[in-house]
Amino acid sequence: MCPHDTIRDEFISLLDGKTGGLVYYSPFSFLNNADREELCRETFIDPLKNDVSEDRSIITRIDIGGRHTYFAWKVLPWDSEYFKRKVIRMELILPDHDSADSVGRAVNRFITDIPGDNAYVVTTIPCEDLKVIQGLSRTSMRLVETRLNYYFNAFKEAGPPEMPVRRAVMKDIPALREVAVKMRNRFDRVHADPAFSDDMADAYLGTFTEESVRGFADIVMVPDLPGTEPFGFLAANLPEKVSGLRIAKLVLAAVDNSEHKGWLSHLLDGVISELRENHTDILTTITQASNRPAIRTWEKAGFRLGFVTHVYSYSGT
Repeated sequence: MCPHDTIRDEFISLLDGKTGGLVYYSPFSFLNNADREELCRETFIDPLKNDVSEDRSIITRIDIGGRHTYFAWKVLPWDSEYFKRKVIRMELILPDHDSADSVGRAVNRFITDIPGDNAYVVTTIPCEDLKVIQGLSRTSMRLVETRLNYYFNAFKEAGPPEMPVRRAVMKDIPALREVAVKMRNRFDRVHADPAFSDDMADAYLGTFTEESVRGFADIVMVPDLPGTEPFGFLAANLPEKVSGLRIAKLVLAAVDNSEHKGWLSHLLDGVISELRENHTDILTTITQASNRPAIRTWEKAGFRLGFVTHVYSYSGT
């Protein structure tokens, strides 16, 4: 057995043994009525193991003083092509020990030895994983975003939109790109990260918006006011089956409220109405802990806080 296979088998064995403690890595850990270990295995452990077995994710082991820290990571092709640099996402940092200092030293060695020059590394850690968070505080990685992960399950009580909305079409793309750039959110990951200039982050969000209309998102809802180009949008994906529930998610939003007030709520009503027609049980969304206007909108609509995560990044020279 080659060293790579040995390290991969060690990682999978350790992963299987920590199922109960990794439930917070599931994007559906807010489902309190589900069996916690079964939920973790179905929505996090098994997908990660499949990625590893099919070489979509790479396993690297860093040894510090006899302590092993494992990294599951992958190169993101689309992002790498877009930013013209290698973009790596750490899927999981998994130590077989309890030393935050060793985790930090292992992370520093990983980002020094593995990515290569001019690489960009990003990872998302649930707030419950204190050992990894404390380890990351000892590294060259920086905290760029604290995310609030919300969910909505009151579809039966939701009413129809009070204002006219419609799905975006291709001719809306220039206007929607402009909205995405104009309504810069300085707290989102790319704008908050000093690895990217404002112009780069604006362009990225503009492209993301365009691709959402072209099919990256299942629904892109815009205002439908006569004689007025769309001045905002809310993108969402249709539900997928998770633990017997149909769960959808919001993808991206931006609204220019300089002339028209309250339209994020109207667009949300439109998305919820359409998702209800698709028999959705739960809708999820993410915002930043610092984005108070978005928090007020989601909570006013009936969203509830599900869990909190932290996004860390590292940018090579």
